[in-house]
Amino acid sequence: MHSTDPILTYLQVTAHTRPFLFSCYEKINHSRAEHHAYNNAERFIHGLSLGQDYWSTALHTPLSVKPLLFYYGMNHFIKSCLLTVDPGYPATAKVLAHGLSTRKRKKQHYRFLEDDIRIQPHGLFPHAAEHLFQFSSEKTKISMDELLRPLPGMEEIFQLKNPSPIPMEEEWPELLAYFAVLYNLSMLVRYEGEWWGEMEQMKDREDYVFIVHFLHSAADRIPKIFASWLKDQFASIS
Repeated sequence: MHSTDPILTYLQVTAHTRPFLFSCYEKINHSRAEHHAYNNAERFIHGLSLGQDYWSTALHTPLSVKPLLFYYGMNHFIKSCLLTVDPGYPATAKVLAHGLSTRKRKKQHYRFLEDDIRIQPHGLFPHAAEHLFQFSSEKTKISMDELLRPLPGMEEIFQLKNPSPIPMEEEWPELLAYFAVLYNLSMLVRYEGEWWGEMEQMKDREDYVFIVHFLHSAADRIPKIFASWLKDQFASIS
């Protein structure tokens, strides 16, 4: 994280977090608002703190592990945000899974932009989509190209690849698109080490250019989205 947004610093103090969570729960008419605000405050604070630790580490780490740190940083940020709208999170073990999956075996001549992820019925991704954005998709899978193309900072590089605009079938919340792409990249880092290593060495490959460009943009953009989301929550209860 290049710089810590004031809202993230402010909400990492228990004296501020508990009243904030209490107001969030009162807003949704939760019968045990005070109880959950007290119990969730430390979890909320630790989530933000761990997210920032992962993020700041990722900014200064090699490309070989950067997507993994960004992905887990996002996980912690999302879980803190979920605590503002879902006091009982996690209610079951089902919501602790990723909520996304990838092909177990990559095709020969694998291309990242042509790859896709599958959306699972349970897990962090669909839970966050529903509770943070009231978003659901009829799709069970979506391509990296479709997720990346609308993101801020990616338009210019896609225009170089294909100047003719391609209409998107469905508009996704920006944060969910980042989450899905980082999930796929983290899986490549963990389980496709040979491909990832070759991609890093062959820097002239199209995949390398798009991945590095995406990570550079995401590094600055994602913390701002979380800060903006929390500011909106804060403003709605003020």
